[in-house]
Amino acid sequence: MDLYKKSESISNYIRECSNIIHTKGHQIAQEYGLTYDQYHLLIYIDLLERAPTINDIAEKFNKAQNTISEKVSRLEEKGLVNRVGDKQDRRMTRVTITEEGKNLIDTIRQERNSRATYVALQTMNESEVDSLLINLTRLYNNLNKED
Repeated sequence: MDLYKKSESISNYIRECSNIIHTKGHQIAQEYGLTYDQYHLLIYIDLLERAPTINDIAEKFNKAQNTISEKVSRLEEKGLVNRVGDKQDRRMTRVTITEEGKNLIDTIRQERNSRATYVALQTMNESEVDSLLINLTRLYNNLNKED
């Protein structure tokens, strides 16, 4: 097999592995009472440096503001997010993730790792795992290089 076909195959395997891990995350989130949208909304809010407004979230997820407001209300009822007034513009309300929300996201990530990646790696010997890690790191670094 030539390098081009190998690169295509590697890309497909990486994409499929990512999809499997992602799907496992959804299943675990569901076990914790989160819908698909709630799970993604929590992750999005957690990753941002500045708390978003309902409008920010609506634009990101390409949904109506009232739809996002309803989803935020459900997360708020679960104690996972809060609505807080913007300190610079009192007309705006921002959505922040609570400690309970952060802890839940961390728990789901850890369980996803232990139920998916860790279990799969246990079927490999230590040198195979080390080699995989080294080569994935090299691939990542090569992909991340500036042209």
